[in-house]
Formats: sequence, C-alpha cells, structure tokens
Amino acid sequence: MKRKKLIENEYAAGCSRVNGGCVSYHGALQYYALHTQQFNTIYLHSPKRFRPFEIGGMSYEYHPLKFTYNIVLSKDRDGNPIAVTSLSQTIIDCVRHIDLAGGLEELLYALASISDGQLNEKELLACLNAYGNASLWSRVGYLLSLFKDNIGVSDSFIETCRIKGGNVKNRITDSNKPLKYISDWKLFVPKNIEGMISKGAGNGEIY
Repeated sequence: MKRKKLIENEYAAGCSRVNGGCVSYHGALQYYALHTQQFNTIYLHSPKRFRPFEIGGMSYEYHPLKFTYNIVLSKDRDGNPIAVTSLSQTIIDCVRHIDLAGGLEELLYALASISDGQLNEKELLACLNAYGNASLWSRVGYLLSLFKDNIGVSDSFIETCRIKGGNVKNRITDSNKPLKYISDWKLFVPKNIEGMISKGAGNGEIY
C-alpha cells in the first residue's frame, strides 16, 4: 500500500486533517507574517469539534469561531489547500481573544506591521456587527486608533467604533499590570501601553 506524501506546509497539514478546517488567531497572524513569535501550536476553526493532534512537531487545537467571513483560500507549493481567516477577521478575532493572539505585545506588533490598504473597513464593520459586542467595538477602535495613520483606517470608522462601544466600562486585557483609564473609550488599558509601542511602530518595532 502506497503511503500518503507528508504535507510539509504546517497550514495545509492542519487543514487537510480537519474537515472544514480554517487557520485562525495567532496561526493566521503567522500566515500573514504579522508575528514576532513562532508558536508550535496552530488554532483551527472547524464546524465540528476535534481532538488535538500533532503533525511534524506542530500541535493543532480546536478553537471555534462564531462565524467566518470571506475566508482566504490558497494552496501550498504542492497544491494542498489552505484556508485562513481574512486579515480583517483575524484582527477582530485576536482583539476579542488577545490570549489566542499571543498576548497584547504580539498583537501590537501585528497592528504596527500592517500597511495602508491591507485592512478592509467593510469587512471590519461586518465582523464587528456580527459579534454585536459593545466592548469589542471599543477595544478594536482604540487599538486601531493607535496605528490609524499607518493602517489607513478612516476617522469615520474610528468614530463609529467609539459610538458603538457605548458607555460601559471595559478593559483591554485581564493582565494584572497597572492600568489607566481612557475616558474617550471607556477603557482600562495597561499604564505603559505607549511604552510598548516604539517610535518606529509603523515599521513594526515594539519594545
């Protein structure tokens, strides 16, 4: 009996193993080269729960999404299919679950590395509306506002996020680090968040 050829691409390997599998969260950041840390775990969305598994030293875990919007489909060099959440949904999902993005500093690096035109405002709005969470509107709006000029999102988008965020106080992370309150966004954020973003943040440089 002829053995199946081992799929070398870690994204294609995971997608081929899981029916309807889609790379998400930090795995998607890695796919888009918006990461500083190379994790050995890739999170996959799929319609049905699956047990964690390992292929070639890479672990794959089930982390379902509430929805998928404009999944990016591609193939590795051998023609094996790859499915990844769109960049816009990836950013929304990673803000929603910062721990699955690799932490706040990793997410800040990703945002700092996005160039003008990469994010689609219509997709961002569609995802935010689909989640329908006021806190998420605030968190996304605040974080994207820190990189607004480089990312290229409009003032109207940022203002929409601020308004949709409502008047409920929230926080960016559950970290035990000292926090400060940003009244415009009704958000508690790490006190040193500006210090986490270097002067060269537009080039993806993070302290």
